[in-house]
Amino acid sequence: MNVVGVYGSNYYKRKLTERIVDFCIKRLVPRIKTLDIYVDLDNNMDTADGYCYSVNPREFVLQIDNRLKGDDFITAVCHEMVHVKQYAKGELTEKGSPQTLEEYLELWYEKEAYKMQEVLLEQFKDSRHSSAG
Repeated sequence: MNVVGVYGSNYYKRKLTERIVDFCIKRLVPRIKTLDIYVDLDNNMDTADGYCYSVNPREFVLQIDNRLKGDDFITAVCHEMVHVKQYAKGELTEKGSPQTLEEYLELWYEKEAYKMQEVLLEQFKDSRHSSAG
């Protein structure tokens, strides 16, 4: 059974984060049932909207900038969940150390994460609207 723990912020944002993570698991790695994902909603992030740390191929720590709102927050969580998928499926074993923003944006795993964050955002929003009615 997958385990998702969210820390920081307020009750509403923690619950939203849990829903986004659960949604991404179902979309990105539906067959994997042994993930442990801990999400820290952090107010002290200066250089990125989020980070994904792979403790091992089934345990992850995500750091998300708690100051993000709306679609920006959802896409940040989705982006990091794409990295969870990449690690969990063995597609990504370690990240490089780009020296510039241009080098960072050219990394295959970042290209995939930026592309998929938008797809997942729209699917997540659609799923919320269809389940509300």
